[in-house]
Amino acid sequence: MTNSQIKTSKGAFRNPYKGFYSIWIRDFGSLSFLVLALLGLGLTALTLLTQPEKVEMINLTLGMTILSVSTSVAWQFIKLTASEHAVLIPHYRTQVMVQSISVFILMSLICYIVFESTEQKSIGVLMLFFSIGMGFIYACLIKPQRFNLSVFVFVFIPLAPEVIVYLPEAVVSYLVLLPVLLGFLIDRQLLRLSWNDDARAIYLNGIETGWMIGPIAGQNRWFMKLSRYLHPASYFVGPMLGMILIAAPILSVAAIFLSAYMEADIPVLMVLSQLIIMASCLIHWTRVQRWRSAETLYMLPNFSGKTGLISQFFNSQLRLLAVVIVIMSLISLISAQFNSQITLMVGLHVVACTTWASGLALAFGCMSRSVLQVSFSMLVVIFSSVWLSTSLVTLREDNGLSLGYYWGDLGLLLLMAVLLVISKNKLWKNGVACL
Repeated sequence: MTNSQIKTSKGAFRNPYKGFYSIWIRDFGSLSFLVLALLGLGLTALTLLTQPEKVEMINLTLGMTILSVSTSVAWQFIKLTASEHAVLIPHYRTQVMVQSISVFILMSLICYIVFESTEQKSIGVLMLFFSIGMGFIYACLIKPQRFNLSVFVFVFIPLAPEVIVYLPEAVVSYLVLLPVLLGFLIDRQLLRLSWNDDARAIYLNGIETGWMIGPIAGQNRWFMKLSRYLHPASYFVGPMLGMILIAAPILSVAAIFLSAYMEADIPVLMVLSQLIIMASCLIHWTRVQRWRSAETLYMLPNFSGKTGLISQFFNSQLRLLAVVIVIMSLISLISAQFNSQITLMVGLHVVACTTWASGLALAFGCMSRSVLQVSFSMLVVIFSSVWLSTSLVTLREDNGLSLGYYWGDLGLLLLMAVLLVISKNKLWKNGVACL
């Protein structure tokens, strides 16, 4: 190549958003938080359409969106400093930074539009959420090990509105400047961002533990029993499945008590249902992502050939559905003690909705042969979210549910059972070494 051709090649336009799907969607470390952010936006839109006067509820859902996107961006920066891609692949570093900033700005614009659409007089709560999220990003840039505390960032969601009440008005008015200051500090830190051995340790730990960031149960007796009970379905996910099934009910009970104490309307059952359905989607998402690990699973002495492996995998999925039913039943029963609208029939509807959605996710996952197909199977999360949220809105407005929801649940449960039986013969149809 001539010098003029080289200069032209260097100066050629490069799309900074190229590879967005691979960088953000195929990495479950960032995808899990983005899905949580989308769930927050969905709940925000639903509240705006049905009860726009519920300003406190809108602030909580927007806070979940802001903190989820901030955590996802922090993970991308950690991954950037943990791998050699930033040095070996031209323009990779710039692409990740531009995409991260764009995602954060887009989320900020959506939050501002929602704020303008409501009757809120002060933007203090949102600025506090932005300050917490950007502060977490800055803290992770300085010391990557702090990402292990990401679970505790979400504790501020119900606390932030209460903190604002006790702050002087002068302090609240100056909160707008705090995200600006943090943005300046983050920009300075990004300019000297380089490979970091601590970030690599965090990144590898996330991959090996199924992207479960936070305290791992380790050798806890109950955690080990649950992992054995769900094996081999939990093989590809790692500890994440067990941690979700243990941590989600505990946090839900805490949220129910906190909601009763604060007299706030926190959609605990809705969020718990979506988390459990996402955990079910994870089983085959990770199976497709780590399809080469199936040979290692097959070589274990627990199975009598391919037929035995498929049979035990199918049975472990049924055991997972049994755990889902028990968890949702218990949390619905506890929630009913503080909410008179959660009757026996409403509780059955919530349990049935979570069960058929989890079962459909498992069935479609068994039939998937590629990342794209298993991604489409996760649309079950969106469909179940719309189904359950509309029913809960109807319950709040009409103080009861129509028979259509119960007949719909029954029909979808039957469809789930049929598809699960069919999917058993589709799993590893072309051999364990293939998808």
